[in-house]
Amino acid sequence: MEFIHKSFKGDSLEGDWVITIGNFDGYHLGHQALVNQVLADKDLLKAKGGIVTFDPHPKKVLQSQIPFRQLYGNETKWKFLEHSGLDACFVIPFTPEFAAQSSQEFLSRLFGFVSLKKIIVGYDFNFGKAREGSASFMAQEAEKQDIAFQQLEAVRIGEITVSSTMIRRLLFEGDFGNVEKYLGRQWSVSGMVQKGKKIGNTIGFPTMNLEPDVLLPLKKGVFSCQVEIKGVRYDGVCNVGVNPTFNGKTLKVEAHLFDFREDVYGELITVYPLKFLREEKRFNSVEELIKQIQNDVDVSKQFFEAIESNYTI
Repeated sequence: MEFIHKSFKGDSLEGDWVITIGNFDGYHLGHQALVNQVLADKDLLKAKGGIVTFDPHPKKVLQSQIPFRQLYGNETKWKFLEHSGLDACFVIPFTPEFAAQSSQEFLSRLFGFVSLKKIIVGYDFNFGKAREGSASFMAQEAEKQDIAFQQLEAVRIGEITVSSTMIRRLLFEGDFGNVEKYLGRQWSVSGMVQKGKKIGNTIGFPTMNLEPDVLLPLKKGVFSCQVEIKGVRYDGVCNVGVNPTFNGKTLKVEAHLFDFREDVYGELITVYPLKFLREEKRFNSVEELIKQIQNDVDVSKQFFEAIESNYTI
């Protein structure tokens, strides 16, 4: 079993470690609780803190026939973890061969790769072939190695258990308010601005285009959004889709900002969809498309004006 060491603080593998294990897709409040427990215990045990995670996401390997909507691409995931206070992330390449190993084989390799002082897992943790290994089994085996073990309870908001699956569903439904509640932040997609066909310029609505590196957990359509550029947010509208009116094939995020006209090709931007407006559709003419985009802009401006007025009351 190969471990790829992603060091956040220049640390080697030497010394004692407290780790947590999981996919961490989304780095939501449940994931943050695991990391916070690692940080608390690493200080208490005078150890280093890390996570063990997997790439690609196991569902992409085990259910490859089903399109998997990931909450974030890897670069965003690493960024969250890097800023968490952890010392390192250990990435296991998830392959069919890895998935076929028994829970005992997994533990033998896990216990041997660094000096472990404690392992912390989530409420729904299982491991090994067909998820045969339980948290209680890991706890028993860890005790034999003099490794402390802890399974955290689920993080709940009201009666709802926070999970990546639930957040994906909420994003697809356009329920961005509850997504923010369970993530602990607004959901976003980031990427480098790429040169397109400049169709937006020709019809009076210039856009910033980025191609996501994962299948987004959003339905195709138009959203009121904000775009962060060099630390500043701007209001606008964005389309998530393939631009069927112009026979597009590649899924893109195309954002039009109300008060921004600078050239930002090659810049890293972050798009925050805030309200679903309508589904993407093919228009019969460019004129019909322009009329609809203007309506989308008008509706979005009203949306942002309502937010601003609520803040100023």
